[in-house]
Amino acid sequence: MTRLTADSHLTVSFDVACKRRYDYVVLGGGGTAAAFVTGVLARRPTARILVLEQGSFLLPSHVQNLGVAFQPLMSAAAATPWRSEGELDLVSQVPFLGGRTLVWSGSVPEPSRDHLRRWPESIVDDLDDHWEEARSWLGARPATSLAAEFGSLHEQLRDRVFDVSRRNPHLLTPRRPEELDAPLAHPEDASGMTSKFSAIGPLLRAASEAPAFDIVTSCFVEQLVGHHGSITHVSTSLGSLDIGDAALILALGTSEATGLVLRSQNTVDAGHAGRNLAANSASFFMCRIPRDAFAGLSTEGPELAALYVDGRTEQREFHLHVSAVATTDRDRDLERVYRLMPDMFGDETPALVTDENHVVLIVHGLAEIAGKGSAPDASRIEIDSDITVGRFHLDTADSEAWDSLDECADQILDRLSGGASIEYWERTSRTWVSRLESRRMPFAFHETGTLWMGNESSGAVTDEDGRLRGSSNVYVLGGAAFPTRGSWNPFLTMVALSRRLSRTLEQSHMVSG
Repeated sequence: MTRLTADSHLTVSFDVACKRRYDYVVLGGGGTAAAFVTGVLARRPTARILVLEQGSFLLPSHVQNLGVAFQPLMSAAAATPWRSEGELDLVSQVPFLGGRTLVWSGSVPEPSRDHLRRWPESIVDDLDDHWEEARSWLGARPATSLAAEFGSLHEQLRDRVFDVSRRNPHLLTPRRPEELDAPLAHPEDASGMTSKFSAIGPLLRAASEAPAFDIVTSCFVEQLVGHHGSITHVSTSLGSLDIGDAALILALGTSEATGLVLRSQNTVDAGHAGRNLAANSASFFMCRIPRDAFAGLSTEGPELAALYVDGRTEQREFHLHVSAVATTDRDRDLERVYRLMPDMFGDETPALVTDENHVVLIVHGLAEIAGKGSAPDASRIEIDSDITVGRFHLDTADSEAWDSLDECADQILDRLSGGASIEYWERTSRTWVSRLESRRMPFAFHETGTLWMGNESSGAVTDEDGRLRGSSNVYVLGGAAFPTRGSWNPFLTMVALSRRLSRTLEQSHMVSG
């Protein structure tokens, strides 16, 4: 009797995939892959698509949708198959079907044209056609539309932060306080209930409904093989796959996609691949303020808040995501808080934020580490003895943005507390303290830029469609293709770019077909 694996009814074996022919072979089974696949299938439901995912099936949804018992997976479902030698470490990957969307914060801000001012204008113009589609697919909405729990506490925090933004030259003052509401990805189901977005849902639905969509899991792609700029095979941990005349879509994380291109230099012209590495420095911390610093909070259920505060120095961007919880009954409210709150990272976080005597705030700030194109001193990703290596070097402007972010966070907290005492959670001693020695994380988040799009004269690695230069059938999606990096969470932009490429390639298919 054949033993079935947990996901065998939704995936195919590598041997079966080798016997089939595909229009698209997609490397990676995370958010950008799901956005591209569903974009293609919406235009042509019979499109033949194969996804190769290095990991196995782990979860059917975002970990927060499954309840607080699954919290330990936030940190356990991660791996770092690379080395870091710069000032910050490359952040971990989540090597399972669904990728980082199994555990992400859910923040989906839309960058303005000013945020994208250093991107090719043709790309920015095209994105205008896809923002609404991307928001709809992700279920993007302001925090206040998620649930009644985003009520009085949220409004009080919002009004106080708005007041700070009007007096701080480094914070961008919105036209009205409501524009500070954090945009979060919580799609509705048929009953009107919302849950945190994860790419695993769309991928599994496509696997069960689309007639020619296949997924192979536990398949690590080692190298691209071909000749004269055309990739004909992918070498994997399970063997060699002949992709025929399929378009090859690199929907991997930035580090993974760049490492693959660099390992395949005998086949593809990598050009400046690996340079222009950009990312976000981060200051993350948790603090608490006595409950009576806020008026009229409910005792009937939890009160929540989620704000997104934009900032800028002369040369860089940064933002602060400020979330808060107030409750009078931990046992009653724990599961509800866990499912609705963004940024619930850390095994101790659910218990800490449901403090019956305090309003507990989670503050996550991200500042821009800018890429430098093909410059010799650019931060970069390299290959050393087949190991991917990240080298981050922060310049003066990067450091100034990080400093400004921390200063703005302090000013916001001072206004939020209204003069009441503030205590900070110290992770090492696991105690509340009056002052943190450091809130800065040793990691660079949201790495981007190393296979960036642009015209050939700029040294860009891919053209404005994301096609790898010197290749006829390899396209790059995700953060690796970003020309520049700001501080905003990049996922909405990744989804919009994925839908843009699905439209471009399907239009070409219609013409050639």
